[in-house]
Amino acid sequence: MQRTPRMTLHPLRSLFPWIGLALCLVLSWAHLASEEPVRKLDDVPFGLPLLWPEEQRAFLQDGPGLLLGVNQLNDLLDLDLIGREEMIVRYLAEDPDPSTPENELQEGIRRRVALVQQEFSSFYDHRARLLFLHGQPEERHLVDCAETFKPLELWKYPDSPFPLVLYREKPGEYYKLWLPIDSKRRLYNPEMEYWLDQWEELRGRISGGKRFDRTICEDSERVDLATGVDGLFGFLTGRPKNEGLKVFLEPPDDLAAWAKRAAATPEVETKGSLEGIEMEVHFPEKQGLRMTTQAVIRLPADTEVEIFEEGDNREIRLRVEGLLERDGKIFETFRMRFQLPAPEEDSEKPYALLVNRRLRPDQEFLMRLAVIEEVSQKRTLLTHGFVVPKVATKVETPAVPDEAIVAIGEELGRQRVAGYDSLVLVPPADDVIFGLWRAEALVTGDRIEKVTFSLDGSAQLSRRRPPFTAELRLATYPKEQVVKAEGFDENGDLVASDEIVINQPRGELRVQILEPPRGTPVVAGDVIVKAEVVVPEEMFVTALRFSLNEEEQAVVSKPPWEAVVTVPATGELTYLTVAAELNDGTTAEAVRFFNSPDYIEEVDVNLVELFTTVTERNGRLVRGLEASDFEIWEDGRPQEVAKFELVDDLPLNLGVTIDISGSMFESLGEAQRAATDFLESIITPRDRCFAVAFSDRPSLLMPRTSDVGAVAEALQSLTANGPTALHDAIVTSLYYYRGIRGRRALILLSDGEDTSSTLGFAETLEYAKRSGVSVFAIGLRIGRSDIGIRRKLEKLAEETGGRTFFINQASELFETYEEIEAELRSQYLVAYSSDQEGGEGEYREVEVKVKGGKLKARTLRGYYS
Repeated sequence: MQRTPRMTLHPLRSLFPWIGLALCLVLSWAHLASEEPVRKLDDVPFGLPLLWPEEQRAFLQDGPGLLLGVNQLNDLLDLDLIGREEMIVRYLAEDPDPSTPENELQEGIRRRVALVQQEFSSFYDHRARLLFLHGQPEERHLVDCAETFKPLELWKYPDSPFPLVLYREKPGEYYKLWLPIDSKRRLYNPEMEYWLDQWEELRGRISGGKRFDRTICEDSERVDLATGVDGLFGFLTGRPKNEGLKVFLEPPDDLAAWAKRAAATPEVETKGSLEGIEMEVHFPEKQGLRMTTQAVIRLPADTEVEIFEEGDNREIRLRVEGLLERDGKIFETFRMRFQLPAPEEDSEKPYALLVNRRLRPDQEFLMRLAVIEEVSQKRTLLTHGFVVPKVATKVETPAVPDEAIVAIGEELGRQRVAGYDSLVLVPPADDVIFGLWRAEALVTGDRIEKVTFSLDGSAQLSRRRPPFTAELRLATYPKEQVVKAEGFDENGDLVASDEIVINQPRGELRVQILEPPRGTPVVAGDVIVKAEVVVPEEMFVTALRFSLNEEEQAVVSKPPWEAVVTVPATGELTYLTVAAELNDGTTAEAVRFFNSPDYIEEVDVNLVELFTTVTERNGRLVRGLEASDFEIWEDGRPQEVAKFELVDDLPLNLGVTIDISGSMFESLGEAQRAATDFLESIITPRDRCFAVAFSDRPSLLMPRTSDVGAVAEALQSLTANGPTALHDAIVTSLYYYRGIRGRRALILLSDGEDTSSTLGFAETLEYAKRSGVSVFAIGLRIGRSDIGIRRKLEKLAEETGGRTFFINQASELFETYEEIEAELRSQYLVAYSSDQEGGEGEYREVEVKVKGGKLKARTLRGYYS
């Protein structure tokens, strides 16, 4: 017999849950029955219109909805699909001024929406709402004081006595209009807010001392006047009121007057749009707790696009800039690039771009995509609202036609799923590492009791208890190396292992045989062959094949790229071939002869390319020279010019490396803007650029790309803090040119001596000489008495064929970048084939002269064979 546990309970207490539930239902009913009017568009639940037809959703959330009064907004929300459609058609058809030939309301909405879309992606950003409702302000001031304020803009309209303050409270959020009720504290960053609190406490006891923010931010007084608050608490007479500012986001009182002003808005100049593009969103599969959300962008075969041509290569280049909104806030931003084969003549094959995200079910999103054709800069905006389902959906009609050319734009990365007994090596935070590096293995399960770390196949250290970490001594300079971790149980049996490749060279596909060196006698028998493979971004090697006399000896699929081959008896003609195959089918190979007869010579046909700047004595750049005007000397021996041209049409690979140590605190804002302007001015669709920042260590902000916007966006997120690892930053930046040929330049900006690098300057200079990259060094506020750092930068530029600039203010950067751009556009390519014999790795001094002795030629001082 089962006993019921004895419980003592107050008679009314057992009813409390039911009373509470009933009360909730009554209150909910009362709230609905009260039909309290919606006060503004922001009160409309974000997800409510997401499943409406896109035209209806856009009417409400992307502009026209801002014009609706309270009653009109409530009426629209209460209607069904057909009713909403009829109301929207009636609203847009009303002509506020029938005496004119055009409908000013429709024209005004069109022009103001175009004005917003030129700058902003979402009307949840209050700057977009102001542009739509009031047009361009008469003054728009960016407050560039990241050390003091959160991101701020001041907008001045004629009918407002105060500039409107717009601020972004947190990274990734939209800008909002500041109201006095928000408190001025909202505008300061946490550090400055703390210091101002201290200042306010001592306000009455400080004589003649400036407020902290006034000392380091010239715009702090403008912010005081705009907010009507001196510091945190010093309220000024006649300061703005909440009601006076809120009106700028409210619907216009006179719609006809608004329509007339809006219709007079100047037309936005655009490069055109890609016609006929459509987007659908599907949910093909669930992965763990997330659902694959796939946006399918369809481009008809007759879409007018510009073809990018370079040699035999013909392709379409498209960029997709994406934004996911959730609850009216930014959930995620992303960029994807698509390089598609150009269509054949009279082709009827459409294109389909697949954009995949992994999102949690039961959440509501609005996806906004800007599809940009990179050659013509035509731009089309697509939007789609959806709720992520719990179960994958199947569609009867395929979203992608069978004949379509499909491109998948997922970000490529390494993914692992750890099992019960597993071991995973944590990849390094940086792409380029050298010197000492601490490797860390994450171990799960109970079996693994010892972890052994190895470097390039050689065991370095074992750990028998957590944390499973080891400090490994990597090569002095960056080079491709393999780190491996193996987990063993108590019996010494291998349970799990993992390995990562660090410093993998990226660039144009190339294979180079490192060992045995060219010209070295090779005896018959087993020989170890080592190679280096440069792999393009987002590609990987599927096989590296080692062959002797066309007979395959070994195949490897991951580093280290080495194998043992059996060389036949001396006297027989033997040649080694090392061929790489990539995942897209691309191949490249290198050949090396072993013990070849005297009448067979191995000829290196690579030219020595010298990108040369020519100036008059006053520094003025000289153009219009011919090959016959130049002389080349190598180790004092005259050489014959084999190739010559002005570099205007040659692709440029440009890196920007910026010092963000603490001493750059006041200059970083202007440095960011100047670098952005420089890149946007000089980089064309054929060029590539990347960005590196450094304080206590260097960090890659954006890998090599032709997407200038992505690099510029990465530069804007920097803050200044920490010591200066100048030498390490130079070597790291130069390593990103590994495997890249042609015109290469690095722009380096720093304001001080190295304080925290692992490499000395002698090692850094030697690496720079081996890289063959021209370094343009900019020294900011480095006085003439700072002899050490000035000489370092000058020596670095001299040896690499670059140039040094010393400036006193960050504002001078704009002019400096203009000079660098002019020089890079005025260089000559002077190339020759060396007449010297010798082994690999020899340093050869080079000098280029212009005949006549009146002009000066500047290029790299030498190269390694």
